Amino acid sequence: MNYIVELNAFYASLLTRPLSSEAQALWGVLMHLFNRAGWPPGLTLTASTLLGFLGYSYATLSRARIELVTAGLLIHRPRPGRSAPYYELQPLRGKTVDNSVDNPVDKPRLTLVKPFCQS
Repeated sequence: MNYIVELNAFYASLLTRPLSSEAQALWGVLMHLFNRAGWPPGLTLTASTLLGFLGYSYATLSRARIELVTAGLLIHRPRPGRSAPYYELQPLRGKTVDNSVDNPVDKPRLTLVKPFCQS
């Protein structure tokens, strides 16, 4: 998975398929953890690990996770007993993204603010 390509595709997709701020933050944390782990196909992550990054209640984490699963961005497999659940990120690259919107995220060289120049 290419971190920057996925990040750009994720934010471009939000223009046509919005997600709650909680789901967006969870996706970002999962991307970070998968990146740090070297992009394995899946990870087992405890709720306490995710909650440590996010500062949510468990109920909010559950809602955000369901939202990502419903959006097709995440596979979540609970495991028996007190075992940490299994997560798989679903790549956006290759999925259809609406390119009809002129989105600066897709154009990294586009200047959004005028650079400050001292005279």
